[in-house]
Amino acid sequence: MKTSYPVQWLFGLFSLFFPLFSGLNRQKVVLTSFHCDGYRGNTKVLFEKLINHTYLKPVWLSRNREIVSHINQYYGEERAFLAHSLRGLRELATANFILFTHGTSDFPFLKLPSRALKIQTYHGLPTKRGEYMRPKTDNRPNFILRLIFWYRFRSINYFLSSSPHVKRIFSERFSIPRQNFLETGFPCYDELIKGEPDNTLVTKAWPDAPEYEKIILYAPTFRKLKKTKWFPFGDYNPENFAAFLESNKYLLLLRAHPNEKLDISKFRRYSNRIIDASQHIVENIYDLMLLTDLIVTDYSSIFIEGVLIDIPSLFLPYDLDTYERGLSFNYKELVPGAIVNSQKQFLEEIQYSLHDINRNREKHEKLKNLFYSCTDGQSTERVIDFLEKNLIR
Repeated sequence: MKTSYPVQWLFGLFSLFFPLFSGLNRQKVVLTSFHCDGYRGNTKVLFEKLINHTYLKPVWLSRNREIVSHINQYYGEERAFLAHSLRGLRELATANFILFTHGTSDFPFLKLPSRALKIQTYHGLPTKRGEYMRPKTDNRPNFILRLIFWYRFRSINYFLSSSPHVKRIFSERFSIPRQNFLETGFPCYDELIKGEPDNTLVTKAWPDAPEYEKIILYAPTFRKLKKTKWFPFGDYNPENFAAFLESNKYLLLLRAHPNEKLDISKFRRYSNRIIDASQHIVENIYDLMLLTDLIVTDYSSIFIEGVLIDIPSLFLPYDLDTYERGLSFNYKELVPGAIVNSQKQFLEEIQYSLHDINRNREKHEKLKNLFYSCTDGQSTERVIDFLEKNLIR
């Protein structure tokens, strides 16, 4: 259950005054993610690493009671609190460091104390345009939008990055000086680089899943103006596609964007090998990626994350020319896999990609070098090292 909006607004007013009557705790690190509604991403990795830190004290804030309960049951009492509560405001007001994934709006209606060091860890690589990089135009955003962006991003002291290329795009997109970026890499990718696949995940998440040889993860991006078209082929034939999955013993995991609902029933009626893998079933996408043999997407940054562990990709950009947000790169030059326009081609390319994983090796390496300057799996340690060095400033 999420804290009601009237309560959030009320505690938003209280948050204006709490820092005036609260002392700074230099050891305290307050974290959250996904607008105070999620428990995932870079901040989750950092929180769990900091749990056993010698002197840094992590606290997770959420407006979701189930998340607070889960964390406290797993890690012990007083590790997590409701953000919109007296205790939550006290933790926020006394924090020396505040880390989040989507900007200061991750703490809805709450005023963040100016004395805290605020670090944007972010939640994905910059494939799409947004904010100051307006969709399909280089014109500046209007005054109202600039005011909103100023409020959301002006107080961010540091922003994590994974390469000079990523730093440049994020700097332009959010109008944040390049010297404010920390090229530590993103902690959540340490899970991909060093993580081990959980071979029990499929049976735990989907007990009725059939036996399989390969896993295909289909994860398109979010469209605000139109619903995503799954299997956007003029020759789409669900019976033939189901037979293809069955004969090859492939599992197809459909991963809808967190902001979009998926009606899995219209696909399940044809095949029990098509499975709902939305975030409410498996929250951590990297748990799925460690088991994935092939990624299917359109403009989601998941394909760039996949090159870290050499997962091949296929692309279904059915609305490339009209996509509402626009892209931050030359799509056809950079994607390391086939761009598919029909079901016939889709089935052929699935087979090619799964049985010849080296066919796009050169493009994989080019993409990896562009988006990652560090692939050693030590990003979490670099961020924590930065916190330690800035403990007293």
